Amino acid sequence: MISQDTRTTAVADPVAVLRTLTPGAGPDRADAVRRALHPGFAGPALVEYAGAVPDGTDPDGAVAALRALTRRTGTPGPGEVLVAVPETGDAALDDLAGSVALDLFADAVAAHGKAAAAAAIGTAFAVAPPRRGALLLDLAERHGLHCLPVSAAADAGPGDRRYRHALWRYLSQLDEAPAATEILAAAHIRAADPYERALSAVCLARQSGQGFESPLWTVPAADRRGLTVAQSMLLGSFDQPGAGASGGLTVLARHLGTALPRHAGIARVVTLTLAGRDLLRDRDTLAEAGDDGHLVLRLPVDSPGPPPQAALARHRPAIGFLARHLLWLADRTPDVVHVRYSDDGSAAVADAARAMGARTVFTLTADPHRSLAERHRAGRPGDRQAARFDLHRMYTADRLVAAADTLLGLPGRPDGELAAYFPRLRERPEPESVAEGIPVVSPVAAAEVRQEQLIDSLFAAGSGLPRLVPEARGLPVVLSVGRLHPVKQQDLLVEAWLSRGLYRHTALVLVGGDTTDPNDDEARILGRIRELASRYPAAAGRLAVLAAVSNEDVRSLEHGLSRRLPAPTPHLYVCPSRKEEFGIAVLEAMDAGLLVLGPRRGGLGHYIDHGRNGLLADTSSLAAFGDALTAFVRGAADDPVRARAVAAAGRDTVARRFGIHEVAGRFAAVYQRTAGTTARPATANLLEGPPSPNADPR
Repeated sequence: MISQDTRTTAVADPVAVLRTLTPGAGPDRADAVRRALHPGFAGPALVEYAGAVPDGTDPDGAVAALRALTRRTGTPGPGEVLVAVPETGDAALDDLAGSVALDLFADAVAAHGKAAAAAAIGTAFAVAPPRRGALLLDLAERHGLHCLPVSAAADAGPGDRRYRHALWRYLSQLDEAPAATEILAAAHIRAADPYERALSAVCLARQSGQGFESPLWTVPAADRRGLTVAQSMLLGSFDQPGAGASGGLTVLARHLGTALPRHAGIARVVTLTLAGRDLLRDRDTLAEAGDDGHLVLRLPVDSPGPPPQAALARHRPAIGFLARHLLWLADRTPDVVHVRYSDDGSAAVADAARAMGARTVFTLTADPHRSLAERHRAGRPGDRQAARFDLHRMYTADRLVAAADTLLGLPGRPDGELAAYFPRLRERPEPESVAEGIPVVSPVAAAEVRQEQLIDSLFAAGSGLPRLVPEARGLPVVLSVGRLHPVKQQDLLVEAWLSRGLYRHTALVLVGGDTTDPNDDEARILGRIRELASRYPAAAGRLAVLAAVSNEDVRSLEHGLSRRLPAPTPHLYVCPSRKEEFGIAVLEAMDAGLLVLGPRRGGLGHYIDHGRNGLLADTSSLAAFGDALTAFVRGAADDPVRARAVAAAGRDTVARRFGIHEVAGRFAAVYQRTAGTTARPATANLLEGPPSPNADPR
């Protein structure tokens, strides 16, 4: 176990070079990008950044040309924006184009005025099919434009669900139109499913004012003094971290929501999350208010469950609308809103923040930029869906950076990494670093019975997934917790553990994923794990795979291992991810006294001093990771005293530096500075100041 510095200076890659391009400049650099990256990525990227002429037959090039309009000098007029929005015939690509149109049109309204915007919508609506009509209705609603007669709007898209919902949102602003009230009231009575009942209720309430009461959003009166902070956590299940797209940041949001109001100046926290139709069917309310100042507010979404990140563009208008109006109806209009992902969910919440007059905080990372050069390098098979989504995320991150009042970064990032991927930052100080990913880290006082139940579940046969056999008791456990996703690389861990024969000396326990109704990523990882296990029959009974459990249960399991499964050497924790921005699960394992191994790539080097309080590994290949994992397991077995000392140092690191109260205090200070800011900081775009934070969003 040796100590080493894991920080490196960012080196320009083709994506970093791409970010320096402007139309008509640097043909040599543009050619270098074209040679280094797959045509399916480089083609539209050069249209967007370098001003290349799109191929008239390439729909991705047409959407890239639309994004390029946001980067040019001078703001196009509202009519020009609407003409430029392509209809490609590909629903997912058209959704991305619609998201860009929301941004471009907002710029056009600010530059050219509402009268021009209303005229452009009226002209376009006359010949618009239902999908385009829905976009026009949402543009009109977002900017308070009463430019479409009720009868014409109501008759334009019969039978089209998306159009119908956009129509309700548009009609909700027409509070002096009896015909609009009649349509919304009838829609509420005839709502076909829980989503339509919830959306129509919000639209009616908006039109009639706060006098329209509903248990969907009714919460106790807000009698605390101080700031109201909203934070969004829109990926996966908020109730089951580790399942689907939900991960460590979900745990962070829950714990910060409780800890922040304990600090002076922070009155309450609202966590915004999504509720699909399945969840809405079983709920009488969208709001869960605790007596600790934390409110969880679930935004209905027209999807069976929380949509995947790549599908959020479709739901962006509805998410933004519901965030605005449910916060208002619940009397929780925020002063500050914090978003953390470069996606359309964050864009929707940031839109809502601006409409409500709230200041915004954006945590900026180099993800996905740092991995794109490898993912889309020349010579690799092209993935059109991945290329278009990655380019859109880069664009969305730029918009969020430009609009944010405060930018934050994660500690442990290489010097200059953010500036390499975000040219706006090159002449300005990099964002302030504030540690994220920190749940409650005090020792878990879990009930003895629950610890025993969780340990017993490792040996419970009949689940359809691998479990340990009784003979595995007494072996050191290698534990890994996280959502089942390719970037988390649980299959790499299983393959390394099996191929290096480590099953002879340890038991491997994986916790995470929805194993009952897995999504595509979860199904692929589970299938791969089963296939690998079938190759090594001698390892049967040494591997256990458990579905995601609550964070409280994860902590109980970790703390219960040493008490309920004593072994001659320390129990181990392995994070095999390709990279980790911070690593909540790693900190939790350190707090439980497990000896940890995590990826060298990412932010773990901020708190893991290799060989002193944990270990870092190259997780980029099976060979490299297999070597590191073998050395990790054998090192603990050969020198258990030293291994326990390193694990104890890890626990001390967490106790000294990452208690949730201290972390929440740092965030509270950021939010207070942001709310009191009268001029934009150097790392944000200079925009006009917002309206009053208590503005009625209507």
